[in-house]
Amino acid sequence: MKPLARKSGIFAENLPEEVVLYDKTNDKVHCLNKTAAAVWENSDGSKTVDELARAIEAKSGAPADRNLVLQALEELEEAGLMEAGSAVVAEAGLPSRREAVGKMVMAGSALVATIVAAAPKAHASQDPPKDGDPPKAGDPPPLPVPHNPPPKPLPPSSFKPPAGGNKKT
Repeated sequence: MKPLARKSGIFAENLPEEVVLYDKTNDKVHCLNKTAAAVWENSDGSKTVDELARAIEAKSGAPADRNLVLQALEELEEAGLMEAGSAVVAEAGLPSRREAVGKMVMAGSALVATIVAAAPKAHASQDPPKDGDPPKAGDPPPLPVPHNPPPKPLPPSSFKPPAGGNKKT
């Protein structure tokens, strides 16, 4: 099988040490380390796992073996970043999760980290509710009512300054 990355509905931002993907379809943000990013970028449906490993090794200069590529493909598939039915995880014969986690700890981090992005509320950009309108689900709480009412303005003063001002003679 030749893995195929899902690219539709995904916006990518390349950073120096990682690639950040925003999945508009699922409102999720994914941070890929260099290895996972290289696997995702090169999974165009034309390369086998071994060809992906060679492409990653050529691009990064670091050794990339078949198991590392398979681990990245598994994590990319779990994150929903691969086209359905294109992953080769079933044929993998991957090490146990404990061994894989141990290798990731030695390497420094997981290959793919996913964050759920908060979707904006549909009414957030619309007009605020009018007085008397019942609150809608998801509306922010009303502003608190002050405990002490604001002071009333002072009445006009009947005080008139002496003629000539405050001069002392």
